[in-house]
Amino acid sequence: MLTCTFIFLLTIIASFIQRVSGFGFGIFVMMFFPFFLPSYGESVMLSGLLAGSTALMIAIRNWKYIRWRLMGIVTFFNVLFSFVATEYMRGMSNDTLKQCLGVVLILIALYFLFGEGRMGRIFKSKPAQVTIGSVSGVMGGMFAMPGPPLVLYCISTLEDKREYVTTLQAFSVVFNVFYTAFRFKAGFYSDDTWLWWLIGVGGAIIGSSLGARCFDVISNRTLKRIVYVMMIVSGMVAIL
Repeated sequence: MLTCTFIFLLTIIASFIQRVSGFGFGIFVMMFFPFFLPSYGESVMLSGLLAGSTALMIAIRNWKYIRWRLMGIVTFFNVLFSFVATEYMRGMSNDTLKQCLGVVLILIALYFLFGEGRMGRIFKSKPAQVTIGSVSGVMGGMFAMPGPPLVLYCISTLEDKREYVTTLQAFSVVFNVFYTAFRFKAGFYSDDTWLWWLIGVGGAIIGSSLGARCFDVISNRTLKRIVYVMMIVSGMVAIL
């Protein structure tokens, strides 16, 4: 019962963040899921299921803002490398995966706190798209957080805020369909996973609805900084 309550509340917050900023669902829930769910594999499975469900809700409501032309090459290499990363995970222990997650959380948080906007824009070249797809695929497959590289890509190619947020959701929906299939094949689930997913979807409906109301009101900068500080603390806990 306590696990279900935690999942419900965390999903409300994560989907709110996702709706307002365009990404961050996986980053937020993966600060907590590995510490109270039975295994790391189930954590990434549930995170992906809920992230994809949340993204689908947002994308359906704002589908006309999706820019499909940006997705081809990035999607192909993301799916390819996420499969490789998921298979590689099967040979790693929960403790090792949590420590790797901790390092990734800290590095992402430090980049977005101090380096965002200072490391140059990523252009729409094919090599850039291959790199973005590959890196986001590894991060999505192993840590259920493909968002950061995609944020850099979409920021560099889309000026309109609604196009940026909604196109990120389209990426998330497509990616998580494949991620879920790969994780199912790898056995990263239990009978409880599907119940947790249904409970989380209820939280996602509430969180994304609240986020839609605050989309043009809340400061993205403030929200992101709070999340990034939490990421650093969570990353340190995971490493130790």
